[in-house]
Amino acid sequence: MTILIVGKSYSGIVRAIEARGDDYLILRDIVGAKTPEKALKNRIICDFSTKESVLKAVDNLPRKIDAVIAAYENYILSAAWITDHLGLPGVPVDAAEACTDKELMRQAFAKAPEKISPGFCVVENEEDVRSFAESHHFPLILKPASLAKSLLVTKSNNLDELISNYNKTMQLIGEVYAKYATGRQPKVILEEFLEGTIHSVDAFIDENGDPDVLECVVDYLTGYDIGFDDNFHYARLLPSTLSADDQQRLRHVAEVGCRALHMKSSPAHIEIIMTKEGPRIVEIGARNGGYRERMHGMANGIDIMGASLDLRYGKKPVVTTKTNYPCAVLELFPKTPGIFTEIAHQVDLEKLASLESFTVKQTIGEFVGSSSDGYKMCAIIVLSNKDSAQFAKDLNYVNQNVHVVTN
Repeated sequence: MTILIVGKSYSGIVRAIEARGDDYLILRDIVGAKTPEKALKNRIICDFSTKESVLKAVDNLPRKIDAVIAAYENYILSAAWITDHLGLPGVPVDAAEACTDKELMRQAFAKAPEKISPGFCVVENEEDVRSFAESHHFPLILKPASLAKSLLVTKSNNLDELISNYNKTMQLIGEVYAKYATGRQPKVILEEFLEGTIHSVDAFIDENGDPDVLECVVDYLTGYDIGFDDNFHYARLLPSTLSADDQQRLRHVAEVGCRALHMKSSPAHIEIIMTKEGPRIVEIGARNGGYRERMHGMANGIDIMGASLDLRYGKKPVVTTKTNYPCAVLELFPKTPGIFTEIAHQVDLEKLASLESFTVKQTIGEFVGSSSDGYKMCAIIVLSNKDSAQFAKDLNYVNQNVHVVTN
């Protein structure tokens, strides 16, 4: 069988495909593609700016395609166009559109049999912003409708902050969309701020639309939680500290949300805030969550990518939690924007017993900034250890000492 990887790939997908004895083609986005990319074989360059250009490239592929997979948010809709065009298992186009447009997503959630998401509106000008603010309590969240990784997401505590954040967002949004949401029209939504702890859970939805939600809930810490004026996800943590009852309530809402979007033949990544009134969905992506392949593999013995490929083959995956070890993924951003000079205490970090990987994502000497201004993380740290006491000690060291240094 030949699997089509849409947009761009990473080593985990290729390894999983080759482990099954199958082959692959990469329909590589011309935006960001290097020539040549020696590490990638079977690459076909594609213009993803329109549906017509995507399907034209598919019709001219050198071999028959048996399954399609997209691992990145900005290629979910293109993958849905392709599976619909080829008659292969995949998320329906309407569901893919809703999963990649927070306005459509919120509209679908509003039709669910119970309240599962915050109040919101699309804002097209300053008058819309002021009108929503007059009828809702601060703080309020301003966010792009079709971006991931907390890009350009801001929290405002009063009207002056909100107007300032809106104007800044409108100055930056065209450039950021061109880079990370090719072919999508910039759109901004304003919504109620949900007070509570942040969590996520992944699911696998079969061809009948029935979700199988993982038992393992991931806890988050945001930039706000660690003293930053930025909404990025600093830490993803397993196992969850939520009570068993709250975890079950969270999984229930995740299932309701997946059904509300009419998802089928797709993985799902559901971000949820546990409020005093109950769990509320922030968003659902038609993909595996970031880092979940590694996290659930190390902590729970779950083959996330294997389950995702099963769906693409038209099979119903069987997902079983085997272990429950601690694991953390930390994304480092600068507290103060500036020239990136170093990661503090990097030498000691690299000696930690729980360190699984440490990756610097930006170049020393370049300007780095906050996710709310459209920048991405400077470094990623992955920690895991079967010894929970050692893990806790190492995690505490990172939290207290390791950070991005700028000048």
